[in-house]
Amino acid sequence: MQKKRVGVITFHNYDNYGAILQSYALQKKLQEIGTQPEIIDYRCDYISNPFRLVNLKKKGLFNYIYGAIGHICYIPRRFKCNRFRRHMRYSQPVTQGKMQPVAGKYDIYIAGSDQIWDYKLTNFDTTYFLDFVKEGKKKCSYAASIGENLPPEEYQQKYKELLSDFDEILVREDYGADIVENLTEKRPEVVCDPTLLLTAEEWDKLLVEPKYKEKYILVYQLGINKEIVDFARRLHNKTGYRIVYIPFPLVGLLKCDCKITVGPAEWMGLFKNAEYVVSDSFHGVVFALIFNRKFFAKVNGHHMNRRVQQLLNLVKLTDRTMDDVSYEKLTEEIDFTYANEQIARFREHSMEQLRQMTSED
Repeated sequence: MQKKRVGVITFHNYDNYGAILQSYALQKKLQEIGTQPEIIDYRCDYISNPFRLVNLKKKGLFNYIYGAIGHICYIPRRFKCNRFRRHMRYSQPVTQGKMQPVAGKYDIYIAGSDQIWDYKLTNFDTTYFLDFVKEGKKKCSYAASIGENLPPEEYQQKYKELLSDFDEILVREDYGADIVENLTEKRPEVVCDPTLLLTAEEWDKLLVEPKYKEKYILVYQLGINKEIVDFARRLHNKTGYRIVYIPFPLVGLLKCDCKITVGPAEWMGLFKNAEYVVSDSFHGVVFALIFNRKFFAKVNGHHMNRRVQQLLNLVKLTDRTMDDVSYEKLTEEIDFTYANEQIARFREHSMEQLRQMTSED
């Protein structure tokens, strides 16, 4: 029997570790369940060109500058990110309004994981809602994220129309399910981020081991927040371990090894071998959990992170946030038994949803 062709649209081409690794993971698992997946090589112009002045008005000055800084940080790591992308299969490049080459190419279309349905991130790019797909083709989503709040009223009717055209919707967060239910009157299933579909052993085959022989604290910081820098310094003072920082301290001075150029394989290696992980990133916390590393998460401030809070609730490790950590708790061990069991159950539930979605006609 011929394998079903699956086209996945997601944030795949931005040199962000989480975006690349979740793209790889979903394609990997789609292959394992017997489909023939391909990532649709689509690039959102609004995200790809953060320096355009038209974005200044829409983003606001702070977010415009912050986005530009982030874009510059990604440039040194581009070569290694592209090298990792060799693990993946892509369609020909397509752009908004010129999606004809892929509009009828696949049997099933999946709007993949990440915050692809957040109108603020994409300037409400409806391509991520599969609006280009020819009639009669199956339209689904896997672990799509819609943002943390109900979209403004001026967007809600369009959201409702777009989402109502899907055959099946699977979302990444409980609050995302609430939003979709509010808009469509149908509640979608919640599934795990694709990176959690792979075990530590599976990721271990892809990573590059770091050269550090001594113990270290890994800090992966995305948001502008001095508290993270201060917390890393405090943890260093308690343990004496060196600090490894990706990409570099934002808002603060700190003696550390800055890792600006590491690719996804090296990034995972640094997580696997860290004694501690300090991060405000969702995928930073995910990989700390996957590799059972002692970690502290920042879930508030400029880089608000309800999805991290939900993940910590799932594994009952809500005490691993950076808020009000006592001196004694800094070096407290973590029992990952329950967390590993919960992730394994969530993984199997999510895989079953993926199997059903791709097997049903």
